[in-house]
Amino acid sequence: MYVIDGYNLLHTLARHPGALPGDDDRARARLVEMLSALAVRESTTARVFFDGTGGNVSAGDLAAPKVRVTFCGPATGSADDAIVDFVEGHNHPRQLKVVSADREVTSACKLAGARIVHSRDMSETLARMAPAQVERSEPEKPTRGAIGKLEQEMLDDIGEFGEFQREVEDELG
Repeated sequence: MYVIDGYNLLHTLARHPGALPGDDDRARARLVEMLSALAVRESTTARVFFDGTGGNVSAGDLAAPKVRVTFCGPATGSADDAIVDFVEGHNHPRQLKVVSADREVTSACKLAGARIVHSRDMSETLARMAPAQVERSEPEKPTRGAIGKLEQEMLDDIGEFGEFQREVEDELG
């Protein structure tokens, strides 16, 4: 499992031209997508800790396969503290790979038994995996007809309700 200092990695990855969109919300989402692809490829999971709140984005909005996101707001302490607590409290810290460039975080986690991956090294890996991102001035529009399973179920239910409504109207009218 990767345990990731989110903003630390995000700022390192931003040094790679075209790796991330310009605004913070989309950059965080893109980072989570990239980590998800890496986790799937390596048959592992990732836990990402971000300082502060998500602003307009909740941790649930950043849901991706094999990745769990935690925002560490004022009530919970810093992401650095959360990472160290997570590693120190883990049953098998030797199975963890902590991704950070913060010396205090990496020292404490290494002492607890975790392996360390420098943010620079992880950003190189992610940048090689990612196709260049084209910066857009407007949000991307959904592709017409591209819907998920839930949306299709909702459309089916609406269609069934429309048929029922027509039958009732025919019987009454």
